[in-house]
Amino acid sequence: MFSMPQRALAEVFGTAALVLVGPGSVIATLTLAGKAVPAVTEADLLGISFAFGFIITALVYAIGKVSGCHINPAVTFALAVTRRFPWKEVPVYWASQYVGAIIGAFAIWGVFGANASTFGMGQTHFAADASSSYFLQAALAEALGTGLLIFAILGIVDSKSPTQLAGIVIGGAVVGIILIFGPVTGASLNPARAFGPELVQAIAGGTTFWSQYIPVYFVPGLVGAAAAALIYDFLANPRLVARPIVEAVTHEDSGARAAAG
Repeated sequence: MFSMPQRALAEVFGTAALVLVGPGSVIATLTLAGKAVPAVTEADLLGISFAFGFIITALVYAIGKVSGCHINPAVTFALAVTRRFPWKEVPVYWASQYVGAIIGAFAIWGVFGANASTFGMGQTHFAADASSSYFLQAALAEALGTGLLIFAILGIVDSKSPTQLAGIVIGGAVVGIILIFGPVTGASLNPARAFGPELVQAIAGGTTFWSQYIPVYFVPGLVGAAAAALIYDFLANPRLVARPIVEAVTHEDSGARAAAG
């Protein structure tokens, strides 16, 4: 069993890596696009979605055995709601994820310099003057997208599912979800991922969209995640035997097994 400091540090590192590579790929795309119109094409969106998917796949296998690789407050919340994760540890995980997201956003600024602020630090947002109906549309997109992600996570870590595939399935789900919801909200799917770039963009003196954070990226993400987890449990009952990611990607060391024999 890993200690809480180890797990907290894993969540900080994992979320920082996610924000650096995921939103960072947005800045890289816009930097390469220059004055091209449109700045981000469907092909670019595919590339960005794969950047998110690949880093999440790598992180599931790298730190899944340590902390469960939540790297997302919505994931932690959904697991707590369905009693897969202790509520008393939620504040530590959330704090670690938000700190990691901020560190990752600062890393984007450090790597891309002025371009990071110019191109929005990889923020997830939509038009500042969007109508109230669009806010509802965006909130629904985030709720559905995050819910689908949680559904995929719970499905693959169920003990009835194929072993060794957790990272691939979760990463692939992220790719598909971003391709659908990316044009609507930027497909945050993660309240910490949305917060980090927004805060660092504010520090850098760039344009921010704080009014969108709570009603679109925070609350709908938590609601969608919890609803998906509850729906999954209802569908899986009575054969529900679920494992956290830490068990799904952790297996007995073959060397130790051989030595024991």
